[in-house]
Amino acid sequence: MKENLREQLRENLLSGSTWLRVFFMLVYGIVCYFAIIVAILVILFQFGVMLLSGKLNEHLLTLGQSLSLYIHQLFNYLTYISDEKPFPIGSWPVVNNSEDEYDTSPVVSFPKESEPPQKNE
Repeated sequence: MKENLREQLRENLLSGSTWLRVFFMLVYGIVCYFAIIVAILVILFQFGVMLLSGKLNEHLLTLGQSLSLYIHQLFNYLTYISDEKPFPIGSWPVVNNSEDEYDTSPVVSFPKESEPPQKNE
């Protein structure tokens, strides 16, 4: 049994695909950091446009949406939810400007608790 676990661990440590994934995760982690900074700048600029003109900038809406989808793709890759590599290896996310095409359903649903757990006295 111990020998089996050691062999599995050795195989995992020597696997080239594991180390390649770690390399991509480091690169995409850095890219994600900068993407979040750009998203914050878009947020601030859109807020400024709204204050000054009273309406939203359509180009910034599209940029903000595609950027948020891209950050979502990055997080999915970094947390092993997806094996698909985001941009620049994968494709940049496409934004649909039709509001009825947005899926607002949760990706993960949690069961509702009917009543709180009882404390043992």
